[in-house]
Amino acid sequence: MATKKELLAQEVAKAVGAGKTAALETVDFNDPNRPKTCLEVDFPILPVNQVAVIEGNAGKPIYQMSKWWARRRSSVFRSMLIAAATKAPDDPAHAAKLVWDNYYANHQKKGAFKHLKVADIFMGGGTTLVEGSRLGMQMVGNDLNPVAWFVVKQELADVDLEEVKKLLADIEAEVKPQIMPYYYCDGPNGEKGTWTHVPTKRAMPADFDPLTIPRDQRKDYKYEGPEIIYTFWAKHGPCQVTGCGHRTPIMSSPVMAVKTLTVKHWEHTCGKCGNPFHVEEEAARMAPDVPFWVAPTEYAYSVLDRKKGVVCPHCSHTALVNLGKGKNKKVELSLLVHPQWLAGSPKQNGDGQPYGGSPQDDVAATTRWDQERAARIRLLEVRGALPEEITCPETGVTFAPEKGTVPRKSHYACAACGTVQDVLTTIKATGKTGPMAGYAIQGYAPQRSAAGKPYNGRFFAAFDAACAQQSDAALREWDERKDQDLKEYWPRSELPYGFMTHMNNGGIPNHGFTHWWTMFNPRQLLVHTQLLKAIATVGHYEWDVREYVLGAFQQYLRNQSLFTLWNVQADKLEPQFANNNYHPKATTVENCVFANLGRGNWASSVEGIVEGREWAMQPWEAVREMLINERRRRI
Repeated sequence: MATKKELLAQEVAKAVGAGKTAALETVDFNDPNRPKTCLEVDFPILPVNQVAVIEGNAGKPIYQMSKWWARRRSSVFRSMLIAAATKAPDDPAHAAKLVWDNYYANHQKKGAFKHLKVADIFMGGGTTLVEGSRLGMQMVGNDLNPVAWFVVKQELADVDLEEVKKLLADIEAEVKPQIMPYYYCDGPNGEKGTWTHVPTKRAMPADFDPLTIPRDQRKDYKYEGPEIIYTFWAKHGPCQVTGCGHRTPIMSSPVMAVKTLTVKHWEHTCGKCGNPFHVEEEAARMAPDVPFWVAPTEYAYSVLDRKKGVVCPHCSHTALVNLGKGKNKKVELSLLVHPQWLAGSPKQNGDGQPYGGSPQDDVAATTRWDQERAARIRLLEVRGALPEEITCPETGVTFAPEKGTVPRKSHYACAACGTVQDVLTTIKATGKTGPMAGYAIQGYAPQRSAAGKPYNGRFFAAFDAACAQQSDAALREWDERKDQDLKEYWPRSELPYGFMTHMNNGGIPNHGFTHWWTMFNPRQLLVHTQLLKAIATVGHYEWDVREYVLGAFQQYLRNQSLFTLWNVQADKLEPQFANNNYHPKATTVENCVFANLGRGNWASSVEGIVEGREWAMQPWEAVREMLINERRRRI
C-alpha cells in the first residue's frame, strides 16, 4: 500500500509527464480565418475548479506579497491562457483534455508560446501577467492605479534574493535597537527582561530605565524578555454639550477579548468534605495579573499547587494525592474593560490645562491625557459564560458585561451628562481626529512560553503608567525628529479627493483624517519613518533591491495604522483594507515591529516578499486531492 506522499509524487509525475509531448500548436491571431482555439471549443472546468478550491485555502506566495482586492485564482488564469493560445484538435471532444493534460507542463522550456504577445490593459494585481510569463508569453500590463503598477512590478522583479535578505538584516540591525525601548514590557507574575550593554557584556541593574538611553547609544544595548505584541486604543467622544466637554470612550461592549484555552485536568473528590471538583494542571488565564471573576455556572475547580498538592475549592482541605492520567478540557474566558475606565475623563485637568490625544495635538497636552487615562484603567477577566451582571471582586462595582457606551449605531452616550450624540458630528466639531487612549496591551513572555503555560506565552495586561510613559517618550522623539533627520520620510500632503475618502462613511476628513499622516499615531510614525529611511539609505544596495523591500513596507503599513482593529472572536488583528474602504474605527490596534509573533508585523511582512521570490524562482502548482483519493481506491 503506497503512502499518501508516494501517491502524490506519482500523481505529480503523471501530470508533468503529460507535458513531455511535443510543444502545443498555436494559431496565427493575425489570420481572420484562423482555426479555433481550445478555449473557443471546450474547457476543463471540473479539474480546474478542483485546483482552484485548493488555491482558495493556500494561494501561491507570489500573490500574498501585497494586498489586492478580488484576486482571481491563478489556476484559472493559467488554464485559460493555455486554452486561449492552443489550437483546438480536430475532434472538439478532446479540446478540454488537451488543455488539462498540458496544465503542469514546462511551457517556457518548450517555447510553444514565446512568440505570443498578450496585453492586460486592466492588470490589477497582475495574475494574468505572472501566469502568462510563466508560460513563456510576452506580457504587457497597464493600470491607472499606481499601487497596481507597484504590486505587479515587484511580483515580476528579477532581484537577487540574497541581497534582499542582507538588506533586511541591515534594516533590523539599524532600526530595532532604536525602537526597542518603546516595545519592551514586564510579563505576568513579575517576569522581567534583561538589558545588556553589548560592548561590555554587562547586564543592566533591575532599576535600569531604557527610555533614558541616548539615541546614539541605543545600538550598544540588547534586550531579551517580555515584549509588547499589540497595543489597544479607544477613540473618545468629546461631548459637545455646552459646559460639559467630557470625553467618553466609544466602545460598544466592555468585552475586549475572548479566548477558549485548553488545560489538562483530573476528576477528583475531596477526601474530607466529599465534594467533587476538577484539578487543573495550570491556571487558565489570558491576563494573569488582573482581577479574576468566576461565573456561577462554572464547575468547581482547583489549580494544582505543586508544593501543597490538591486544594479543595469547597472546604480548602489540602492533600498530596496521586492523580494519574489526566484529560484536556476547554475553559472559556473573557476580558473586560472596567466601567471605571468607560466613565471617561473631563476635557482638562484640575489646573485647567486641556487634554490632547489626537495626532494634531501638542506633546504636553497628549502626555497629560495619556497619564490621566492610564491612571484610571482597570481590566477584569471572567471565566465561564457571561451572566447579565458581574461584580468586580476588587472594586465591588456591579455592571452589565455587555453594556458599553454605544446605545445605537454611530452614537455614544456621554458618561458625564448622559447626552446621546452622533460620533461624526462630535468629532467634526473639533476639527481633528477623535482623541485616542490606550487601555490594554497583549504581550509575549518567554518564560511562560517555555513553561508550557496556557495561551502559549501570550498575555493581556492593562495599559498602565509604564505603557503611557513609553508612548509619551516616543511622542517626544517623533516631535523632535519629524522636521529634522526624518523629515523626508513622511507624507505631508492632504488626502486627494475621492469617493472612498470624501464621500463614503461621511467623508473621513470630517473624522479628522485630513492628511495621510493623521492615519497613524506618533509611535507608528516614528517607526515607519525609521524603517523607510533605512530601506532607502542603509548599506550599499542597488535600487531594485531597495524597491523590492518597499513591497514589504507597503504590506506592513496595512497592519500598522489607526484603521486596524481587533477581531475579538478570532483573537487576532485585522489589517486596514480588510474591506476596500477607509472606515474610521472606534477601537484600534497598534502592532509591534520585529517580534516573530502576531499578524502583519514587519517580520511577517518581510516573510511575504522572501517567500514570493523563492516561489518565483522555484514555482509549484497545486494538485487535486481527489486524484490521490481515486488512485488510493484503485490500489
